[in-house]
Amino acid sequence: MNRANVDRPVVGLVHIGEPQPSAQFLIKQLKASGYSIKQYSLDEISALDGDIQTFILNLFDNDLNLDELIGYLNTNNAKIIFNDARISNQLVGWNKNRWLRHVLHKIDQANDILPKAVSSTDQQISGVNLSKYGIESVWVLAASIGGPESLIKFLKEFDGDEPLLFLIVQHMDSEFVAMMQKQLDKNHQIPVRLAQSGNQVIPGQALLIPVDEDIVINADGLIGVKDVNPKRLTTPCIDDVCFDMLENLNKVNMAIFSGMAKDGVKGATNVFENGGKVITQSAESCVVSAIAEEIRKLKMSMFDGEPSAMAEYIKQSLNK
Repeated sequence: MNRANVDRPVVGLVHIGEPQPSAQFLIKQLKASGYSIKQYSLDEISALDGDIQTFILNLFDNDLNLDELIGYLNTNNAKIIFNDARISNQLVGWNKNRWLRHVLHKIDQANDILPKAVSSTDQQISGVNLSKYGIESVWVLAASIGGPESLIKFLKEFDGDEPLLFLIVQHMDSEFVAMMQKQLDKNHQIPVRLAQSGNQVIPGQALLIPVDEDIVINADGLIGVKDVNPKRLTTPCIDDVCFDMLENLNKVNMAIFSGMAKDGVKGATNVFENGGKVITQSAESCVVSAIAEEIRKLKMSMFDGEPSAMAEYIKQSLNK
């Protein structure tokens, strides 16, 4: 046995669905970076090496439920890194290399490659009312793993002319932003646009919150950007967006979709305590229901259902 291989740190890779080309590239690059890799499929939970401290879940089949796997890894206090294989399969060139560096950083934060925050305005606006722009209700759509598919199902239920503004906070790394926007825009009912400085907010639109900037909505309806919280644990940070929007707008509501993280619980609590509506995606329709489950336990969810039912709830709430 090669002694050098014995001492190499081990990373577990769980294929959620069929093994994908981007996973093979990742395996090769991780080995070149000094890691040993142990591969598993979703039906091999009992065979997972309990001594492995870091697992990458390579998600390709979004119809599979991961709660049992997540529970097992949490019990062993393992670090969990999610990768959306449908997106990473499409990466090329600089974006592919940046994705790899982000994965390496998540494995070991000594590889410090987090992007620096960009600020184009220090303006702080409070109590902005968007009704004069035709927007009667603002909803923060919070999602993590499994979120894109749920969001598409949700958005396609609208007609596109409702007096609503959606702010999508989807956990992702910065190299995925452009492709995430294109993926979510495939709902074909509510246009999804990246929130950028100087753009005007309009009803019947969804704004994808960027990774490297936080946003504000000025009294003139124009979007501004500001520095991100340097201590944030996720990108983008659901809790931070909720806090900022509650400071910024006169009222905010929140819908929590599929995802695993603690990020979002404080945000939902703030929204709820400030009089906003909070609704959740049902556990049986989630890939991972951890965020929504925490909200349900705290008895803050005013409605719980699959994405299409969540959309219907919001449409009905406009008539009340």
